[in-house]
Amino acid sequence: MANKTERCSKELDTPPSLFGELLEKVAARRILDPVYHQWEPLVYYSLSRVLRHIDTLGFDSLLSDYIAFIHRTSNKRCSVFYQEYTDICINTILYWLFARRASIPLVHKLLERTISYLEDSNNYLALICRSFTPVYNPKPLRGVTPLHYVAQRRQSGILKTLLQYGILEREHRPMSTVLIILFYPIPVAKGNDLQYTEKVEEAKQCLVLCIRVMRCIHITKIKAQIGNGGKPLISNWLDYIPVGRYQEPCELLQLCRISIRRHLLVNSKLPSGISSLPLPKSLQHFLNLER
Repeated sequence: MANKTERCSKELDTPPSLFGELLEKVAARRILDPVYHQWEPLVYYSLSRVLRHIDTLGFDSLLSDYIAFIHRTSNKRCSVFYQEYTDICINTILYWLFARRASIPLVHKLLERTISYLEDSNNYLALICRSFTPVYNPKPLRGVTPLHYVAQRRQSGILKTLLQYGILEREHRPMSTVLIILFYPIPVAKGNDLQYTEKVEEAKQCLVLCIRVMRCIHITKIKAQIGNGGKPLISNWLDYIPVGRYQEPCELLQLCRISIRRHLLVNSKLPSGISSLPLPKSLQHFLNLER
């Protein structure tokens, strides 16, 4: 049995690294006890020790390790559990980044390092497109995307970062994010009026941010939700939507913003390419959703 474990370890052929060493531990555990299927907590707790207090520099190093791990084809030789192992790693990273840390600098770093991989949503490096379980569950059976989770929590600062990188513009159904902001129940303790008011203000900021990147807001879908008994978190929600997004022709300035951002998006230059455009700073800020 020991020889079999040694062969698998050699087969993985991974230099010392967090994800490589962790994969070897998982491989050894599966070989030593084929009927043992509860190795997921090993991955979760090992990564959690790192992610719990990691700073931006450390997270950048972690991402470098993860990217190198995914690119290393020798890791895939034990293909029986490689996909499952990687899914659990992704789930743990996203869980700590969005559900536990909610850190704008770390989210920015994640997008900065993985933006070039987002054309293929099935790529293991397109982390922001993957779903995760927002409560501890080391084996991700189902979950929510980071964009929708942030919309559910009305985290306007993180949502702004996601939108600046064009995450909403990559969505096939961007209105679903707007509907989540307006109708998803607020996880606030009963009677906590201050926290409720703060969430309403955050929801307003989130709605305004989404409107900045969208050409059309389908208010019929909002009214349909209300007709089915839904109560929008923002009572005067229509006041926040320009008439050019649902009734009159879209504003030329908005059409220009959408067109320029789309061009930068398809060339993986969003938002980094905005600063290189021969435009006044005020227009660059406009393109970067600052106003």
